[in-house]
Amino acid sequence: MSSDNSVLEKAARNALKMMRDSGFELSGKIEFVVDPDLPFMGYSTRRSGKDVIVVAGMAVKSGPIEGLLIHEMCHIYITNENHPSHNVKLLNQVGLHVIHQNQLTKDYQVKLVQQAVNHVQDLYADDISFKVFEKSKAFTPEQAFNFFLDWIQDSPSEEKSDEEKWQNIGTMLNNCFAISNLIRHKIPDIDNQAENAVQRFLSKVNGRMRSESSYFRNFMTNLTERVTRDQFEKDLTEYLTRIVQLSKQ
Repeated sequence: MSSDNSVLEKAARNALKMMRDSGFELSGKIEFVVDPDLPFMGYSTRRSGKDVIVVAGMAVKSGPIEGLLIHEMCHIYITNENHPSHNVKLLNQVGLHVIHQNQLTKDYQVKLVQQAVNHVQDLYADDISFKVFEKSKAFTPEQAFNFFLDWIQDSPSEEKSDEEKWQNIGTMLNNCFAISNLIRHKIPDIDNQAENAVQRFLSKVNGRMRSESSYFRNFMTNLTERVTRDQFEKDLTEYLTRIVQLSKQ
């Protein structure tokens, strides 16, 4: 564990320098923690008024983690900038409104609403992350492409249950997230692999999902940095509501 901590500390110093050199210096102190049992790569949070980035033990052992740390630092940076996409009170207000209005009581339904919100937050964080990556030359376009290609699935579930229907909506949103990131950051789609995989998925789902997928893709692709709180609340509410409506078809 001590070796994991030393790897994390060194990577954190590097990532903080990359952020600073790219014009996105973080003013507050950040605590970095290794969680050996965390089942995903990492996350950022606040504990006792302090920003904390938690990294999975498997992430530390997998290789360079500066990219992961920069992404989480960008979440912190955007929060400190008071951007509405990272306004926890606003996000909870909109999310709970949609959940209660549509009587979403299943765990998988609530998790998908949370996942949809996370996609929006991650898109805004990635906007800064890729500016840092470009400045620091941390990733090549091909590496970035391969990262997002891994997000895309081309085979839906059979939808024998309501949960599988929601899973397919989640896959569609994941695919839109990956494609929109490629577009937003002008990352070449090598041999059209990403677009072809997305279209294979859409060819196997119902017509309503195929039609609605263009809305979600355009929504994610066209998110703008300069947005008022009221406009963001309106847009987020429509986005989440259309997800729920899709589940009812």
